Amino acid sequence: MDRQIQFPDIAERLNKVRIARALALLSPLQKYLFHLIPFLIHQNSVQYPGYHAANTPCGINEYQQGEIESQACDVFSLPFIIQEADINAFDGVYAMGSTGSFGQNTKSDVDVWLVHRADLSPEELALIRIKTDRLTAWFAEFQFEVNFYLVHPQQFCGDQTQRGCQSAMAHEHSGSTQHWLLLEEFYRSQIRLAGKTIAWWPDAKLNPALLFLGDVHELPASEYFGASLWQLYKGLEKPHKALIKVLLLEAYASDYPHSTVLCDRLWQKTLAGDFSTSNDAYYSIYEIIETYLLKQNDTRRLEIARRSFYLKCGVHLSRTQEGKDWRYPKLQKLVQDWQWPDSLISTLDDCEHWHSGQLNWFNEQLNELLLASYQTLLRFASTHELNEGLRIEELGMLTRKLHTYFSQDEDQIAKLNLLWSVSVAESEVTMVSSSRERKYYLYRQGPQPLNLLGESAICKGKTPSALMIWACLNGISTPDTQWHEYGQSKAKSKRLTEASKRLLNFIDHDWRVSKRDLCQPWHFRKLIFVLNLDCDPTIEWQGQEMMVDVMNANVFSLGRKKANMLGALDAICLNSWGEWQCHRFEGDTAVLQALAFVTPGLRRASLPVDMDVISCSQKLRPQLKLAVKNLLKQTMRLCQKVQQSSTLVQPLQIRHTRYGIFFNPLGMAYQDLSDAKSFYQQLSRSHLVLLPRPELGDDPFSSMPKVVQNYAAKGAIQYFLRQRVDNLDVFILDEENQLSHYVQAGSNMAELVNKVSHHYVFDEHYASRARFNIPQFFHLVRVAGELTVAPFGIDMSDQDTEF
Repeated sequence: MDRQIQFPDIAERLNKVRIARALALLSPLQKYLFHLIPFLIHQNSVQYPGYHAANTPCGINEYQQGEIESQACDVFSLPFIIQEADINAFDGVYAMGSTGSFGQNTKSDVDVWLVHRADLSPEELALIRIKTDRLTAWFAEFQFEVNFYLVHPQQFCGDQTQRGCQSAMAHEHSGSTQHWLLLEEFYRSQIRLAGKTIAWWPDAKLNPALLFLGDVHELPASEYFGASLWQLYKGLEKPHKALIKVLLLEAYASDYPHSTVLCDRLWQKTLAGDFSTSNDAYYSIYEIIETYLLKQNDTRRLEIARRSFYLKCGVHLSRTQEGKDWRYPKLQKLVQDWQWPDSLISTLDDCEHWHSGQLNWFNEQLNELLLASYQTLLRFASTHELNEGLRIEELGMLTRKLHTYFSQDEDQIAKLNLLWSVSVAESEVTMVSSSRERKYYLYRQGPQPLNLLGESAICKGKTPSALMIWACLNGISTPDTQWHEYGQSKAKSKRLTEASKRLLNFIDHDWRVSKRDLCQPWHFRKLIFVLNLDCDPTIEWQGQEMMVDVMNANVFSLGRKKANMLGALDAICLNSWGEWQCHRFEGDTAVLQALAFVTPGLRRASLPVDMDVISCSQKLRPQLKLAVKNLLKQTMRLCQKVQQSSTLVQPLQIRHTRYGIFFNPLGMAYQDLSDAKSFYQQLSRSHLVLLPRPELGDDPFSSMPKVVQNYAAKGAIQYFLRQRVDNLDVFILDEENQLSHYVQAGSNMAELVNKVSHHYVFDEHYASRARFNIPQFFHLVRVAGELTVAPFGIDMSDQDTEF
C-alpha cells in the first residue's frame, strides 16, 4: 500500500492540533473572530463586514459552515446565512506564521493566505483586495489584527509567467525579495482554516483533492540575499522576531546545498507520531539556530537569540499567578537548561516597563547581530547573481529604507525601538559635557552626583540639541520632564526645559514615507533652527533690548562693537525619507553656513516646509528669532524663485563684514564683498540684485541636462540614464554631488541598472561596511518636447503606498 494515501489524514491530525493550540492562546472574543475568518471570505452579502460589491468573488472549496460559525455570528449580531457561491473563488484559506505555535502571543497578528482560482481576472482580484482591506479594518475594531494575502495557485510552481501575480512590495508584502523561502515558511507553519488540504510533505504526488503549491527543495542560493534584506526591513519594527528569522537563514546557508529545510524536519516528526510541543514550527526554528550557533561556538549570539525567542513567546514564567498555557512546561525546562537566574527572567517578564537605557542596550545588540547575519548571508550570496526574480526597483526601495535606519552618519538622530515598553518618559534628565571628548551625555536621573554614580548614559551626541531632539522624538522627554545640565545654573536648566517643550510642540507627529519618497531625492518636510542653546553671546551683552527694537538694529552686527549675538545654530530637520538629523553651525558665519546647508532641501520641496526658530538665548530672544526666521523665509522664497539663467544676490552685514548671499539653481553660496567696491555700492542701493549667469566652459554641470540639477541631492548616489539609438547616456552624481558622464555603447537601461546594482550590493568596499546606499536610478525621457526625469521601473499607480 502506498503510504502517501495516509498522508492527508496525518496532515489533518497535525492541523487539528495546531488549531486547538491557536484557540487555547486566544481570548473568548478572539476565538469567535478566528472562526469568522473563513466564514466572511466564503460569504458575500451586504449584511456582512467587508462587503463592497455584489460581483466580488467568494466561496471556498469544501467549506462547511456549522454551529461554531452560527454562535460567532450571534456574538457580533450578524445574521447566519448559508449561501453557496455558483463557482467557488478559493481553493483554500490558511493561517500561517506564528499562529498556533510557541511564537503566538497576545499581540500577535494572524496572517491569512487566500489561494484563489487561477482564472480570476485582475478586476476580480481587485474586488477581493477591497473586501479583504475592509475585513482587516473590521477585525482591527476588536484589537485583532488579520492580514490577508492573495496567492495564485501556480505562484510557486516555477512558471515565471505566474510571478506577475505576486503582490507588489508593501509594508506587509515581501514582494519579489523571497519566493521559495516564503513557500517553505508557509509549508512549515500553515493551518488549514477551510478548503483543500495542503500537500506539503516531500515528494508529494499530484492529487486533485489536495493543493500543491510547489517544491521547496530547489532553493536557489541567490534568494538568501533578498530574504535577508526583507528580514532587516521587518526588523525596523520587530528586531527580536527578525533576528530569529535571519539566523535561520544563516543556518540554512551554512549547510547549502545540502540544507534540510524545516518543513521536512517537522514532517518527519509528524510521520513518527510526534504531535508534542517539540514538533512545533516556532520552537523548531530555535532548535536549528541553537545547533548552528553551538557548532560555531557563538555563545553571545545564542544568548541574545534565546532572549528574543523567550520574549516572542510572551509567556511570563516569573508571574506564578498567571494561567499556564500548553507552552509553559517546555519553556520552564528550557530556561533551566539555559541556567537563567530568576532576576533575568523577571527582567524579561517586565519588558513592558523597560526604561530607555534597557531598550537602548537591547536595540543595539539586536541591530549588531542583524547586521552580522546580513554580512554572512551577503558573503554567501556574493558568488551568485542577484535573484532573477528580485525587482531592481524593490531592491532600491528596501536598501534606501535600510540606509535611513542603519546609516553611520553621526548627524542622524537614532530612532529608539520601544519594542514592548508602554512608556519611556522620564521626570528628570541630566546632560553631562565632556570637554576632553567634546561630547555630551544624557542620563535618566537628576543632577545629584550620587544619582549619576555608576549609571550609564542613555544617549551621547555632539551637541545638547542632538540629545534634546533624540529624547523628544523617542518619548523620553515629555512636557513634564525637567532638564538639567550638570554643574550649571538653575537658569540654564530652566532654559533647557523650556527649549525641550517648544521642540515637542514642533514634532507632534511622524510623517509617513511612501514609495515615491524613497525613489526621489530627499527634501525637507520640517526644519527647526535652535539658537544659542549652549553658546550664548547675549549673556555678556550690556545693552537695552527695547532700543534694539526701536532702532531696528541688526542683531548680527550690534552696537559700536558690531557684536554678533548669534553664537551657535543647530539645524534640526526631518526629510522625506523619514530621517531626523541635527547639524551644528558655529562662529560668525553660522547663520550663513546653515542657510547654505538647507537651501537644496528647501528648493526640492514641492509642498510648503514646516519651519520654525527656537531662540534659547538669555537676552534678545525674540529679536534673534525674528531676524533668523526672516532670513529663513527669504531663503525659501528666493531659492524657489531663482531661474536657470540667473543668480539672485541678497546682502547681509555680520560684525564688520558685508556678505553677499548668492542664490542659483544649484543652491546658495555666500561671499565677503568687502573688496568688491562697485558691487558693494550696487548692493547698498538695492536689497536684491539679479545677475546674469553665463554658461561657463569649465562648469562641470554645463554638459548635464538642466532638469537633472533639480534632482541633485547630497548623500545619495544618482544615475540619470538617457536611451539613445545605439547607446546609453549615463550621468552620475555621487554622494558629494560630483558629476561624471559617460556613454555606454550597445547597452540597454535594464542591463545597466542590474549590473550597477549588483556591483554596489556585492562590491567588497561597500559590503564590508554593511552599506545600503545603493544608487537611485532615473530615466531621462522627453514628454511633449521637454526633458523629464522619472524614477526607473516604478509603477506609477503604486507610488503613494506607505513603505
